[in-house]
Amino acid sequence: MLEGFPFSYRVAMLLALMAVAAAVDYWRRGKEAERYREYAFICIAGALGGLAGFANDCVTSSISPDYFTLGKGLEAGSGLRWRAGVFGFEAGYSAGMIGGAICMFVRARNSHFSTEQMRRWLRALWMPVAGALLFGLLLPIVAGELDPLGLSAGLGSLLRNDEIDRFRRVWWIHLGLYAGLIIGLAAMILRRKGDSVRHLESV
Repeated sequence: MLEGFPFSYRVAMLLALMAVAAAVDYWRRGKEAERYREYAFICIAGALGGLAGFANDCVTSSISPDYFTLGKGLEAGSGLRWRAGVFGFEAGYSAGMIGGAICMFVRARNSHFSTEQMRRWLRALWMPVAGALLFGLLLPIVAGELDPLGLSAGLGSLLRNDEIDRFRRVWWIHLGLYAGLIIGLAAMILRRKGDSVRHLESV
């Protein structure tokens, strides 16, 4: 249902809901409220993911425009790089928000989410970012010649061999980014939960 609304409208509605929930939490708990910190973390994670997605798709659309016109349904022609960047921002923002929400869901619920703890979680965001970059760079090198989905056969009547090779390379880059993001996010959560357990044991 919400998919019928533009991306900006959906983000605005989500932020409005967060603002209302945070206000209610503050009204009920006063200085003990922490919902606003959790939502701030999620929004920052989303913005970071959006910027990473924008940069990635601006670069990869210059490697293989066909990946975005044939694979993602974007309009070909002038301005494709910008449209790909916007597409990447939307996908990255959504992924970042989901990742941030997962972090807040799995963190230790019996510990207060203080400003200092929020800073620690924010500093740990380098892990999913680094994981995405590392796998996005390495996977095309290690597995770039592999074609598990049969892309070469499917695109043989549409593209030249060099265009197919670039299409497949960008596909591996994107797969590596998502794989690295998931691995880095898992490592980040395990590390932060471990720190939380050690903190609780010390008090």
